[in-house]
Amino acid sequence: MPKTITIVQARMGSHRLPGKSMMLVWKGMTLLELVLRRITRAQLPALTILATSTAPRDDVLVPVARDCGVTVFRGSEDDVLGRYAATLARYPAEAVVRAAADNPFLDPERIDELITFFWEHQPCDYASNLGPVTGHPDGVGVEMVSAETLRRLDREATAPSHREHVVTYLHGNPAYRTCLLMARPRFRRPHYRLDIDFPEDLRFVRELVKRLPANHAPYWTTADIIEALDRDPSLFGLRRDRDTGR
Repeated sequence: MPKTITIVQARMGSHRLPGKSMMLVWKGMTLLELVLRRITRAQLPALTILATSTAPRDDVLVPVARDCGVTVFRGSEDDVLGRYAATLARYPAEAVVRAAADNPFLDPERIDELITFFWEHQPCDYASNLGPVTGHPDGVGVEMVSAETLRRLDREATAPSHREHVVTYLHGNPAYRTCLLMARPRFRRPHYRLDIDFPEDLRFVRELVKRLPANHAPYWTTADIIEALDRDPSLFGLRRDRDTGR
């Protein structure tokens, strides 16, 4: 299988919840550590890299990554697409998995599943099992681009929003071939949001992990998470409502 690397983006300067990467989520484990320890269980990526900025406030993220056996690359704070392209230039591969460090339940099985799917469905520039469009819970999946696609995006995408969000330039663009890995029926929960974007979301995650199987911690599966939320959907009342702002 062609070489694939995982790049995780994180920084301390979140607009909605500054410093969330270092906030405690489960016992003494920060959000960033939980994300890194979970995704490094994936079998198919050749390397996992934390791509953070050169801003001094992001210095605190470096030892967390290294303690998890994760390589660190530092680049532009605002030009996230440029940071990804520079990371790929330093650590060459044929494709890149993009993971966001505000998703505490990123599932290593979903990473391996998407990599296999991507290479089996060539030609394909971009693949995703992100929710809700694929039916998965929003926060267990990732997205993936070929190395050439990432370099092409870096050349073509110039709008600030495209530089910040890395792959939005290709969405709906017929020049790029997109493949979606749809959720199996047992995983279809497109209305389940699991990311941490606001303080209320952090409270939701802290309460959710109390209901997950202790013997699986902290490597809970997508099935574990779905079962817990199916049993107690009232937990979602703790989250910030994206539509009303409450």
